[in-house]
Amino acid sequence: MSGRNQPVPYDPSPLSRDAAKTLREIARDLESGKAEYDSPRSAARVLRDLHELTEYLPQILLQTSAAVDRMARDRDDAMSVARVIGEAATTATNLTDQLRRAHEAAQDVRGR
Repeated sequence: MSGRNQPVPYDPSPLSRDAAKTLREIARDLESGKAEYDSPRSAARVLRDLHELTEYLPQILLQTSAAVDRMARDRDDAMSVARVIGEAATTATNLTDQLRRAHEAAQDVRGR
């Protein structure tokens, strides 16, 4: 009975595509001058949000690696992908820590 009435899993790729699109839009708008921070506090909030986004990257990467492993026909391909994704997860963990530290430092900056 435990298998009954469980929701069908959905493909998460549209959500990751939307997140990437949003970050790309922010970067373009900042570069073009269409968007700008109105205070150090505003910049600190963006750092906080980026930290929060990256907190989930290692978990998503490892789950993606497991999915590729389950679906791959060739074990060598799966192992190669798993190794690269593992490295990316480690990098994401380091980025998460750096963004946390950047957010903490930015919170202490006072505006003019």
